[in-house]
Amino acid sequence: MISRPLCVARIEVSLREGSQSLLFLLIVGSISLFLAAETALVGVTSSFKTPSEGRLILAFDANDSRAEYRLGQVYEDTDSAESIRHLRRATELSPYSRLYWSELASACESVGDTQCADEATGRLLELCPMVPLYHWQAAQTYLRKNRLDLALAQFRRLLQLDPAYAWASWDSLQTVKQPELIFRKVLADSKDSEIKVGYVDFLSTQEDYDAAYGIWRQVVTDARPFPFSSAEAYLDRLIDLGRIEEAIHVWQDLERLGIVQRPDVDEKDDLIFNGDFERPPLNAAFDWRSDQAAYLRADFSASGAYHGARCLRVDFTGPRNNEYEPVYQIVPVLPDHRYALAAYVRSEDITSDSGPCLRVRDTKQPSFQDAMSETTVGTTDWHPVRLSFSSGPETRSVRVSVWRPLGRDFPMDISGSFWLDAVSLKCTDCAVEKDALEGQH
Repeated sequence: MISRPLCVARIEVSLREGSQSLLFLLIVGSISLFLAAETALVGVTSSFKTPSEGRLILAFDANDSRAEYRLGQVYEDTDSAESIRHLRRATELSPYSRLYWSELASACESVGDTQCADEATGRLLELCPMVPLYHWQAAQTYLRKNRLDLALAQFRRLLQLDPAYAWASWDSLQTVKQPELIFRKVLADSKDSEIKVGYVDFLSTQEDYDAAYGIWRQVVTDARPFPFSSAEAYLDRLIDLGRIEEAIHVWQDLERLGIVQRPDVDEKDDLIFNGDFERPPLNAAFDWRSDQAAYLRADFSASGAYHGARCLRVDFTGPRNNEYEPVYQIVPVLPDHRYALAAYVRSEDITSDSGPCLRVRDTKQPSFQDAMSETTVGTTDWHPVRLSFSSGPETRSVRVSVWRPLGRDFPMDISGSFWLDAVSLKCTDCAVEKDALEGQH
C-alpha cells in the first residue's frame, strides 16, 4: 500500500522530464530549420538567374540590398536601365558597400551616363581612398572617355599608393602620346626618383628615345639617390643603339649622383673604367662585363695584384680548344684619333700555343681592323702588354676585351690561369689637337 504513491510520483517525474526534453528538441529543431531556411534564402538571393526570382524575393523583403544588387547583374545584358535602377537601389539600401558602388559605376559608364558614373566613382573613392585598385579603375574610366586631366590625377594618386602599377599605367597612357605632359602631371612632384627613371626606361622601350632622354635630364636635375639597376636597362639600350653621347651623359649623371662610384686610382685621361679592378664590376654600361662559359671562370677580386689590392683572374678549367672572351668593357672614343691600350698580365700553366691576349673591336663598324696584343702562354711573371689603334670616321665606342682565339697548332687545347691588372686606354693625339685648336684662338 505504501509503495503505490511512490510509483505514481516516479511516473509523473518521468513524464515531466520527457516533456522538457521534447520541448528542447522542438526548439532546437525550429532554430535549425530557421537557419537552414535563412541560409537557403541567402544563397538564392545571391545566385538567382531570372528577374522573376528576384521580384519574388523582394516581395517578401522590399529592402533586401542583395536581391537588388543581383537583379542589377541579371538585367545587365538585357535591360541597362533596369540594371542601373536596381544597382542604384542597392547603394541606397547599403550606402557603404564598395561592391555596389563599383558595379554601379561600371554600369553607368557602359551606357554613357557620365554624371551617374562620376557620382558612383566619387563615392567609391570616398569609401576606399587608400585602395589602389579603385584609383586604377577610375583612371581607366576617365581615360576611355578622353577626360585626360581627371585620368592623370587618378594615375598620380595610384602611383603614390602603389608604384607596382607603374608599368601598367605607362602602357595604358601610350594612347596619350604626350610624355612631357604625363611626366609633369603624374610624376614631376613625386619624391620617388626610381619610378621616374622607370618611366624613362619605358619610353625607351617604346623607341621614343628623344622623349626619354629629355625626361631623364629633368629627373636627374634634383634627383634623390636610386639603385643603379633602375637605370641599367636604359643605359645599356643607349649603348646598344649607338647613342653613345647620350649614354655618356647618363653615365656622368650617375657618377655625379654617387650611384656609380669611380675608383680613386683612375687617372683623369684614362678611358678605362675600374682598370685596377678595385671595385666589383657592375657587369653593365661602361664597366667591366663578364660572359659566362663552360670550362671558364672569371674572378674580379683575385689577390696578388700588380697594383692595388685586387686584380682579374681567369681560369681555363678544362682542356678545350674554344674561342673565349670572358671579360670585356665598352669604351667611348672619338672618331679619327689614335689610342694606346696598356695593361699588366701574368700566367700560370697556359697550355695552348694560342693564349689569351687583349683585343679592341669597333662596336658598330665591321670594317674596323681589330687590334690585338701579344698572347700569353706558359708561366710568366707580371709583365706589360700594349697595343695601339686608330678609330675610324664613324667610330663612337670600342669593345676592349680579354680574348683567346682558337688554337691552330699543337697543343691546341687551353687550360691554366691568366691574371690582368692596371688596364688603361689613352688618346695619344687628342692633346696635340687640343693644343692646335687653342693656338688658333
